[in-house]
Amino acid sequence: MAEIIPLAPADLLIDEQNPRISQPNVGQHKALQALAVHQDTKLQKLAKDIVQNGLNPADLPIVMTFEDDLKRYVVLEGNRRLTALKALENPEWLVDCVNKHVLVDMRRLSRAYQDNPVESVNCVLVKDRDEAHHWIELRHTGENEGAGLVRWGTDERERFAARTSGFPIHQQALNFLEDRRYLTPEARRNVPTTSFKRLIVTPEVREKLGLEVQKGKLHLLASEKNVAKALMYIINDLASGTTKVRDIYTKDDRVDYANKLPAHIAVTPVVPSGQGIEIGGGSPRPKGKSSTTRIGKQRDKLIPRDCVLHISEPRLRDIERELRLLSLDHHTNAVSVLFRVFIELGVDSYIERLKLTGTSLDAKLTKKLDDVTNDLVSRQQLTKQQARAVRRASAKDSFLAPSIAQMNNYIHNPYVFPAPGDLRASWDSLQPFLIAIWAP
Repeated sequence: MAEIIPLAPADLLIDEQNPRISQPNVGQHKALQALAVHQDTKLQKLAKDIVQNGLNPADLPIVMTFEDDLKRYVVLEGNRRLTALKALENPEWLVDCVNKHVLVDMRRLSRAYQDNPVESVNCVLVKDRDEAHHWIELRHTGENEGAGLVRWGTDERERFAARTSGFPIHQQALNFLEDRRYLTPEARRNVPTTSFKRLIVTPEVREKLGLEVQKGKLHLLASEKNVAKALMYIINDLASGTTKVRDIYTKDDRVDYANKLPAHIAVTPVVPSGQGIEIGGGSPRPKGKSSTTRIGKQRDKLIPRDCVLHISEPRLRDIERELRLLSLDHHTNAVSVLFRVFIELGVDSYIERLKLTGTSLDAKLTKKLDDVTNDLVSRQQLTKQQARAVRRASAKDSFLAPSIAQMNNYIHNPYVFPAPGDLRASWDSLQPFLIAIWAP
């Protein structure tokens, strides 16, 4: 009997017998690349939809257990979604697989995705391929006289559009900003959509922005300019990483966020509630020079300024200083190699200082990472959620960022090129771990 279980993307494997792959059983990496070549721009569109809306809860992947000791699962149905997730985690493996403009856009989407990655995927677990066969065939072979998916015609699509409330309110806000030229299409791709949605659906936040909802539509309670300024402040705040998901996760967090908005940003309503103007109601666009507000620039150094490390060893202090000085844009290769060295020497130092038993300095880095992570969790210096990022980095066959396998490629593979965005994302994911191993 099939059951629904949540699984981490790192535990999911591409089905190397997927019909979209012309040559079966070629290994995970080649299977991923084959799917990317096959899909190209379609993969880009799927990735964009995942960044903006998340995974489709009405369409669950079908998986079966993979026979190894790592508790992984083969995705029998849903390989395009898995390929898109892996591309969002680390788009560099797409080089030579997709058109150049697709790769450029995937890198942009990846930067937005890193702010709120998919941590868990609900999957339908079956015992074997035979159990999944009927459902996969039914999904991909047309209407089957009504047993399969019966697509809407033009009339049905128009009725659906007329009978639904239109865009969600956070999308209405983004459409408003883009339509009025406060936000460029390129900048919109970098908006952490899920975090922005969390704030906009909170009434206390909308009140501070001069907005209200009437029958599913956003309405302005103040001037367009003041509301747009407040919305762009929030977008810049989220895109720059100043406010993260954990800071606005609960309702109380979001109310607190609203109450702490600067006085020059918070909007004072000029019309009573119920008399506002619909946000898409046709106000004239700003004329002349565009009033677009730019999203804050990503940091150019690997280690954020506010990250404090209590490193005791002289050489590692030197490496830390260099990683704080070197530009990610101009010294990307140097930073990638130093970062990999910094991680291993830091782990070795922890093992020696804490005298971890059963852990050899000659072991592979992935083994040492797991042992040190387990020790930090047992000492309550690292939460289970923070530890998950480290375990994902050390997982076998992982092409997700951060990935030790990918870092090794930076050193040993002349055809793998590190990207500043990947390095930033890798540091941000591993920062709690790196702080913990140097805790005084």
